[in-house]
Amino acid sequence: MLVRDTSAAAIELAGVANKTAEHSGEQTGQQDLEQDMELVLLASAGAIQRLIAERNELRNRAETQQSELTRLRRHVGLVHDSYRRLTTEFVSQFQLIDNAVSNFVSEPDRPTVKLAEDPAPGS
Repeated sequence: MLVRDTSAAAIELAGVANKTAEHSGEQTGQQDLEQDMELVLLASAGAIQRLIAERNELRNRAETQQSELTRLRRHVGLVHDSYRRLTTEFVSQFQLIDNAVSNFVSEPDRPTVKLAEDPAPGS
């Protein structure tokens, strides 16, 4: 968008320069044309500087978003691992509860199911 604005301004200034050269004398027209060309060059340089600044800003934003994405991926991985460990713990606890209930309500003539015990520290 800035490029179009600058191009339009340059074309307009060139048109003004041409009209000025036609209406004034040779010497004055040449000076006006040089001044107009300087204005066009300065406007072009300003547009280029704005484009470079905009490009640098976009690069910085892209780098920031990339690092944020990497951080979020790591965080999602940690959450996933935590849920997997939690699910494994729930399954283990439910098995222990199921075994305990089975032992409690088992028929007297059926052998009882022995609960898994944690090994003693140092064993």
